[in-house]
Amino acid sequence: MGSYTVLQWTTFFMLYCMFGWCFESTYCSIKSGHLQNRGFCHGPWLPIYGVGASLLLLFTQGHEGNRLYLFLVGFFGGTCLELVTGFLMNKIFHMRWWDYSQNPLNFHGYICLPASIGWGLAAIFVIRVVHPRIASIPETWSYITFVVMNTIFYTLFVEDVIFSVIAALELKERVTRLAANSEEIQLLRKSIAEVYEKLADTKAEWEQSAEEIREVQKTEGNVAAAKLVASSVKDSTVAVASTVKDSTVAVASTVKDSTVAMASSMKDSTVAVASSLKNSVVAVAGNVKDSAEAIFSGQKTLVELEKDKTRLEERLSLLEDGGNENSGKMPWWVKTMLRNNPEAVSEASGFDDLKKAALKPLKDTNQHGSL
Repeated sequence: MGSYTVLQWTTFFMLYCMFGWCFESTYCSIKSGHLQNRGFCHGPWLPIYGVGASLLLLFTQGHEGNRLYLFLVGFFGGTCLELVTGFLMNKIFHMRWWDYSQNPLNFHGYICLPASIGWGLAAIFVIRVVHPRIASIPETWSYITFVVMNTIFYTLFVEDVIFSVIAALELKERVTRLAANSEEIQLLRKSIAEVYEKLADTKAEWEQSAEEIREVQKTEGNVAAAKLVASSVKDSTVAVASTVKDSTVAVASTVKDSTVAMASSMKDSTVAVASSLKNSVVAVAGNVKDSAEAIFSGQKTLVELEKDKTRLEERLSLLEDGGNENSGKMPWWVKTMLRNNPEAVSEASGFDDLKKAALKPLKDTNQHGSL
């Protein structure tokens, strides 16, 4: 393969970062059953693959035909790189982006024998199959092409690394805050459960008051009937008075006495009906008033409980994100780092809860998609 220029080395590094991202994301996506954007960064590159491939090219120049040598370089080189990188990242960020704890012959989850064998085989494949094709890509590039391509890629790459470091440091702080707020989080969850119970009870009382209103509406038929009775009495009084008037000429004295008696009787009946109607209307109005006040009070209580529920849930959501009044909830770049690496682990208390909070929307989406 001969020697390479600095521009070629920088190009190889970036191409292998992208090639490693393609391999890692494809493998993990197939393994998990859904698409994953793996790695420390958010963009389509994994720096550890770029470093590993560059070191492999450097130490295997002139030995491309010796498969045993390639295997050993890949075996020990890949193992050492994983161990050092994983250890340093865990010390700095309190998080491990990969975990071999469940694999046989592992060392604190940083390295394991099956992965080391895989790196040895990968070294042979890269040097004998992949790199001749990768090396042919920039062979015809001019100096200007090298400068332009590397400027574009490395500008995006450096920005991504900076944002990823900031996200990882913020993630570390949020894990610490989440662990410190664990007691308040439990109390909030308990309070929210109590508010939901009160809401259920208040809604039941509201439904009962609404049923009373419907019963009151049914009684309006009785009021209408009372009014109809009063109207009928009035019509009968007019008819009787007309008959008495026609008979006055024939039987003046008798009709006069009868008319007075009838008028008195009708008066008493009309007064009685009017009094009954008044009492019925007053009773119905009182029931309506009481029921309306009960409904209004129930609605007011529901509004207050809904406000309490919203306030408590917002506070809980903030604390579950490891945030506070100054930091707010988890920004997208922190959530994305956890979503991209669902198998990441940490010995820090609260990390699993924070990862669960970041993955929750993703799980909800998957559940909705499977329905």
